[in-house]
Amino acid sequence: MDLLIHQLTVYVPDENNAILGRNTNKQVFEGLTTGLLKVSAVVFGCLIANRPDGTSRPATPKISTQEMKNKPAQGDAFNSRVQDLISYVVNIGLINKLCGCFLSVQGPVDENPKMATFLQHATGLLHAVCTLCFAVTRRSYSIFDNNRQDPTGLTAALQATDLAGVLHMLYCVLFHGTVSDPGTASPKESYAQNTVQVAIQSLRFFNSFAALDLPAFQSIVGAEGLSLAFRHIASSLLGHCSQVSCESLLHEVIICVGYFTVNHPDNQVIVQSGRHPTVLQKLCQLPFQYFSDPRLIKVLFPSLIAACYNNRQNKIILEQEMSCVLLATFIQDFAQAPGQADNQSYQPKGKCLGSQDSLELANRFPQQAWEEARQFFLKKEKK
Repeated sequence: MDLLIHQLTVYVPDENNAILGRNTNKQVFEGLTTGLLKVSAVVFGCLIANRPDGTSRPATPKISTQEMKNKPAQGDAFNSRVQDLISYVVNIGLINKLCGCFLSVQGPVDENPKMATFLQHATGLLHAVCTLCFAVTRRSYSIFDNNRQDPTGLTAALQATDLAGVLHMLYCVLFHGTVSDPGTASPKESYAQNTVQVAIQSLRFFNSFAALDLPAFQSIVGAEGLSLAFRHIASSLLGHCSQVSCESLLHEVIICVGYFTVNHPDNQVIVQSGRHPTVLQKLCQLPFQYFSDPRLIKVLFPSLIAACYNNRQNKIILEQEMSCVLLATFIQDFAQAPGQADNQSYQPKGKCLGSQDSLELANRFPQQAWEEARQFFLKKEKK
């Protein structure tokens, strides 16, 4: 971390937020910094995977009951150590320095593989830090709980920098314009592999931050300038996925739109406004498998529920493309699944959201609203 911050300090001058990124030295995108970002992200990933009270079970010999009693203490020590590490990363200014790098990107990275790799690993690092922070601070495990405490200062730092400038960077990379002047942006139908990788990592970071602090994520991305940028990005990436098969990208976009809109009427309006087909229409027009294959239904339906619940306008748009009864049935199936009713009680404390967990309906739409949502989608709307 010290070596990484040293590298970034050499190339990213301390500047006030108004001009942050303008004077970033392009040499920062050369090999060493990128390598350090990659190594750090991998290390954070290993910490997540091998937490003492984590879900991974390395092949350990049978443990005596006496040793089991000492186990929670080991987990707590690990958690507080990791919290200290994350606080250190935040306090040495890593988020601000990375923000300076992201804001310095003003155009495409197709022709610049070094910059693309840097951006992939920098967003990968932010994703890993958020996931790790969630694992050690979010004891209650439900994304929709309000007792959010983040003693590390990570959420505050990401809020203060508008998600470290990643949304701004992604917009510039995709549209070759800047957020402040959306008129100059020219959406492309499909993107090069470099760009797609940057988009995937950026969206993974957004989704891990949304899990960590959903209200903060919704207010940052739902703010005036950024919400339009987000809508452009989501729409354009959905367009890319309709031309070129890229499941990992498509799924991150779908999940992100769900987090953006869940329980948020203003953001629900954003996904159904703008040029047709809108983001909501594009989600409804996904290939047939997303409405028939259980694995893919599980990815798409929670986001459709989030985007349309308690919003008549969005529900009418949805009904033009599909039957809302499908969503009601989906909710009912989840509600009746064994273990769902007492879902909260058996989740171990501070469990980390794995990729499968994050698709569960309970982590994408609040459980206490399931029955109301089921009724809402069964009710016929008068056009």
